[in-house]
Amino acid sequence: MVQEGLVSVLPPWPDLIVVAGATATGKSAFAEGLACERGGEILNADSQQFYRGFDIGTGKPPEAERRVPHWLYDACAPGESMSAMEFVRRAEILIKELRARGKLPVVVGGTGLYLKALLEGFDPLPGRDPELRRRLEIEFQREGGEALRERLRKIDPASAAWIPAGDRSRLIRYLEIGELTGRAPSEQMRRSRPERLRFRTETFWLRKERETLRKKIAARVEAMLQAGWLEEVRNLLAAGVDPRKLENRPIGYSELAEVVLGKRKLEEAAAEIILRTQQYAKRQETFFRAMFAHAAYREQGSELNLIVA
Repeated sequence: MVQEGLVSVLPPWPDLIVVAGATATGKSAFAEGLACERGGEILNADSQQFYRGFDIGTGKPPEAERRVPHWLYDACAPGESMSAMEFVRRAEILIKELRARGKLPVVVGGTGLYLKALLEGFDPLPGRDPELRRRLEIEFQREGGEALRERLRKIDPASAAWIPAGDRSRLIRYLEIGELTGRAPSEQMRRSRPERLRFRTETFWLRKERETLRKKIAARVEAMLQAGWLEEVRNLLAAGVDPRKLENRPIGYSELAEVVLGKRKLEEAAAEIILRTQQYAKRQETFFRAMFAHAAYREQGSELNLIVA
C-alpha cells in the first residue's frame, strides 16, 4: 500500500521501520519522531555517517539533541570502512537485541545498497577475482574513476547512472561482476530479488520535488559551513587524516581540505559541494525508485508509505 502524507495512527505489527530517501529530505528528524511515538531506537544506515569526526558535513544528528538512543553512528575510524556485509551483520545483532528489549528498530539512511542488503539479503553474485580486481585497481589509479564509470555505462547504464566516479569500490565490483558473468550487474540483481523481505517492514520513503530539493541542498551546505564544517575538516587534518583519502569519504571533505591547504577558495569549493550533493541526491532517487518498485515492499506483511514534502 502506498500512502501520501504523514500517517498518525501506525500499525503495531512490523519487525522494524525503515526511513529512506535522498539527502536533505528530513529523514533524521522524521525517524526520531517515529521512534519517540512508537517506542523505538534509531539504527543508522547512512554510510556517510559511520565515520567518527565526520559530523557537520554528513548531517549527523548532534548527540546533545538525540531524544532516543542512536546506533551505528561513529562506528568507524576515519581510515576504516564498513562493507554492506559488515553493516548487515551489525544491524542484525542490534535488531535482535532491540526487539528482545521490547524496542522497535527504526532504520534510517540514504545508502540504498545497504538498506537493500539488509531487507532483501545478498544477491547470489560471483565471488571476487583477485587478479581481475588488481587490474581494475591499477586502471582506476591510472585512468581515474570517470574512465571506469564510462566503461560501466557501456555494459550497465542503469548502474552507471547512480554510482559516482569517486566510488572506487563499487565501480570495481560492478565491472568485476560484468566481466565475470557477461551480464549487466543490475540485471543480475533484478533476477535474484526475493519474493518477500527478510523482515516485516514498514517503510517510509521521503521525497521532495526536484527544485525544492535542489534549493534545500544549497541552503543546507551553507548552513553547515556556518556551523563550523571548515573547522571540522581542519581538525581532521590536524589529527593526521590523509587529505588524499578524503576523496573516498563523504562529499565535501576533500574540497574543504583543499581550502584548508590553500589550494582553492572557499566559494569555489562550496559551489562544487552543492553541485556534487545535488547529483548524489539524483542518484539516490534513481536507486530508491528501482528498489521500491519491487512488489515485496507492499505485500506479505510489509507496507510502503510515500511521504512527499
